[in-house]
Parts: sequence; C-alpha cells; structure tokens
Amino acid sequence: MFPAGTRFSWNEFKEAFRAHHIPAWVIRRKLNEFLALEQGNNAVTQYAQAFNTLSQYAGYHVETDEKKQTCFRQGLSSKLQERLVMFKFNTFSELVNGTITQEDARIAHQVEKKRKAPMGGSSSQANQRFRLIQAGPPRAPYQHRPVYRPHIGLRNSSQVIGQHSTRRDIDHLSTHNLKG
Repeated sequence: MFPAGTRFSWNEFKEAFRAHHIPAWVIRRKLNEFLALEQGNNAVTQYAQAFNTLSQYAGYHVETDEKKQTCFRQGLSSKLQERLVMFKFNTFSELVNGTITQEDARIAHQVEKKRKAPMGGSSSQANQRFRLIQAGPPRAPYQHRPVYRPHIGLRNSSQVIGQHSTRRDIDHLSTHNLKG
C-alpha cells in the first residue's frame, strides 16, 4: 500500500485500477476491436458511441486530440471521408458534430432526390413512347390465302400445285379436273 496522503494522477490511478481489475487479454481484445472499428451502415452517432467506448482501451492511439481525430476519420464511411477531407476541426467534439452535420445533409439530399424522381419505375418520362390505338370494331388478323386461277388444258392437278397450295386446294383442283 501507499502511505497516507500520497497523491496520484488520474493516469496513474487508471493504470493501477485496470491492472488490478481488468485482465490483459480483455484489454488486447478491446484494442483490436477499436483498431478494426468502422462506421459501416451505422449512423455517425452510433459509430461515435462505439468509438468512445472502445477508445478507453486504445492507449497511445488516442492520447492526443489529433490522434483521436485521425482514428475517428479512418473508420468513417468513404462518402463521409470524402466530404470531410477539406475540413480541419480544432477538437474531437467539433469533428463529431461536423460529421453528423454532413451525414444529415447527405440524407436530406437523398430524400430530395427521391421526392423529385418520377413515379412509375426507373424509366424517365422523356424516354416514354406512346402507342396510338384506333377505336372501332375488332378486325380479324390478316391471313394469307393463295389465289388460284384455272389453267386451260391442264390434265393433271400436279401441274397447278405450287408452294402456297394447301390440301384443300389440291382437293378442289382434283374435283375440278374430274368434272372437266
């Protein structure tokens, strides 16, 4: 034990407390979780909460505000990283607030795009074509019927049969030749 009246800094107390109450393997596991942490499909607020919770185990990775900001930016989605690349924030809290603002602006833009999008599928109205429909009685579909002309002097139906002949036409010609 320490003599009465000994003063400890917060970091000294924290290290002594962790060494006594938290096993080293737990700290290593939480550090690995912190280093692998990414925003993914989570909202910035959810990511920031997980970041703050796990940063307790990150030690020197977040010992300065600048290092903390760097780690936070690296875990953000690529779209938010792209939007924040030109911004420099003085504190970690300002970075988190700026990131939430950018995410809100991106979501509002997406909602506005959906609201302005034409209804009725993915095709735009400029590409739509309209079909004219003529009103009136329905017509039977066109059917090709060969025209047969009797040839004088034919003795046999095989001389008349062509590529458009049907069985009915052949029977008709046979009957016609038999009568003549």
